[in-house]
Amino acid sequence: MKKAAIFLLLYMSISLISNGQEFDPEQIKNSLVRVVVTVSDKESKVLTGFVWKNPNQVVTSLHGMSKTGSIKVLYMNEAWRKVKIKKVFQKADLVLLEVLPGEPAVPIGVAPINNFHVGPIKWRSEVFAFGYNSGAKGASSRILKKGSISPETLDYLIPNKDRAALAKIGFPALDLNILYLEGSLLPGFSGAPVFDAQGRLIGVGDGGLEKGASNVSWIIPAKYITELENSTVATLPANFETLTQLFSADVRIETASENVEIVEEKLLKTTSAEVIEADDFEFYPTKNRSLIEMVETSDDPENLMKFADELEGDIKITLNYEAMRFNIFEDINNGVILAIPEEEYLIYNNEEEAFEVTSGIEDGMNIYHYGLKDDFSTTDFGELLTAVGDIINSNFAERFGLSGFEIDEEYSYSLDFGPDRKIAWVLSTANEGIKGQDGLTYVVYVYMTVLMSSEKTFFSIATIPIPAEFIVLVQEMDGLDCNNPGIYGAHCEYMAKVFKTFSATHLTTFSY
Repeated sequence: MKKAAIFLLLYMSISLISNGQEFDPEQIKNSLVRVVVTVSDKESKVLTGFVWKNPNQVVTSLHGMSKTGSIKVLYMNEAWRKVKIKKVFQKADLVLLEVLPGEPAVPIGVAPINNFHVGPIKWRSEVFAFGYNSGAKGASSRILKKGSISPETLDYLIPNKDRAALAKIGFPALDLNILYLEGSLLPGFSGAPVFDAQGRLIGVGDGGLEKGASNVSWIIPAKYITELENSTVATLPANFETLTQLFSADVRIETASENVEIVEEKLLKTTSAEVIEADDFEFYPTKNRSLIEMVETSDDPENLMKFADELEGDIKITLNYEAMRFNIFEDINNGVILAIPEEEYLIYNNEEEAFEVTSGIEDGMNIYHYGLKDDFSTTDFGELLTAVGDIINSNFAERFGLSGFEIDEEYSYSLDFGPDRKIAWVLSTANEGIKGQDGLTYVVYVYMTVLMSSEKTFFSIATIPIPAEFIVLVQEMDGLDCNNPGIYGAHCEYMAKVFKTFSATHLTTFSY
């Protein structure tokens, strides 16, 4: 189904949005450094930092440090220098690094940042983070928007379980003033400098915490750099090694040598998935998560839990949910998150004019993602759902040779996420079955997630055929444990793919 057909019934005037950005990234490219911190003889952390006031000083995130091993920074993508911890400001999760005595001089051209801006940041205004995505060779930008939470402290932002973990280790402090972001920091952006539209430093990348497939992100206001400079502490906190709280902007790499060139080579090999881009959307691979990890932190796992309960309780099929893993892709321009089953691939299908999830197996199970970036501020969400539902009903009915689909009200609902973001999940069931190539009768389901904000609409649409005879057989057998499938191994693999396809579609969400 082509994207043009999906948006045919939206009947709205389109006005493209211009960012009107004044900030020139060339101004700060020689201020950035890549930071590699040895954790053990086989593992290192990768962060971003920035040169502060003199070429030998670097500011970055405290949580990326280690009590064992060495710290190196890479200036201007060409010169490694060993550094030491000069000052620590635990409350704000900041550390000041300094080039070790005896190291070669820092390259000419390095441009220290000398000041910062402490004025108010307007809600929904754009801010710009610069860092090394997953430790990539070159720095890239991340456009985020200032969010709203009152009061703007960690205590009021994060869930109870995360609040308890941070309170136990002592940093960042729960009463810390933060700048809450709409959008999430990419892996490797811990310690990244964040600027306003005028190019003024306003903060340091720090968060965020896991939230389903997405993250809760924040930055440390730049005013705390002054307290870092005034700190008399130069050692890591006593309980530093107990830090278990997951910072989603962290990156870890495998290393087998202290040689920085080898470290760099190993680091680059960890970035294996490619960026997928088309039609104003640009999806970066950001992390790999299990289904259990995402369900435990998700805002809305209702349909996933309901489907699992139905499989195990009514149909009596037990699947291995702990083994289900997903690669998470984030669109850095528009704030959309996709969860792709680990063994499948995200591509752009030119014929369908859509992002497609593919396994290379023709079994009728497909996921297509369609997006449009425009002004949706006056669009009625209910009318949008009705229009898209009508298109899907007629399109997939024709594609499968069916008379039509009926909406399953039990699995269909919508929620508001903030003042201008809405998500709907809609399940439709075919009016009759179809014959598969294996001779079995399949019931075809279409599951859809719809995101709408004032600036974009995004659809994830899955077709999921389920073999009716197999479901009846399982019930007659009084259940099937797919952890020990016996002769039904292929059937269990198919049903696992059914659940992963359903889950991947449901987990499409905003990146904030």
